[in-house]
Amino acid sequence: MRVYIFIIVLLLATASCQKKSDTVPDAAKVNITINTPQNGQTFYSGDTVYINASVNYDGQLHGCEVKIIDTVSGFILYDDAQHVHSDKFLIDDKWLNDLTAPVVLKVSVTAYIDHNGNDVKQERTIFITP
Repeated sequence: MRVYIFIIVLLLATASCQKKSDTVPDAAKVNITINTPQNGQTFYSGDTVYINASVNYDGQLHGCEVKIIDTVSGFILYDDAQHVHSDKFLIDDKWLNDLTAPVVLKVSVTAYIDHNGNDVKQERTIFITP
């Protein structure tokens, strides 16, 4: 009985990162739509930056990641990565701006097509003013 359970678990683990089909990854078919924040939007200290986006693909994606990055230092202020296999992602994140100096930030949404480095990125620039 234990052998059967082991075999079932092994098969499930092996199949967990398989694509829905054997199609070649096509980054041009990944659609990332960032609804908020708007490109060039200004935020003040204490504001909440809402990140609402959708990611769609005609095959199975291997995850997505949302980052907020200081464009000067490269420091990552926010990072939320999801390793969830699906053909659609709805992103509904938020980050509380606690910065006290003016800075330009980049909001980045990345869709990972596979584990071989194929991904698609969409970015927005936002401004922080104390």
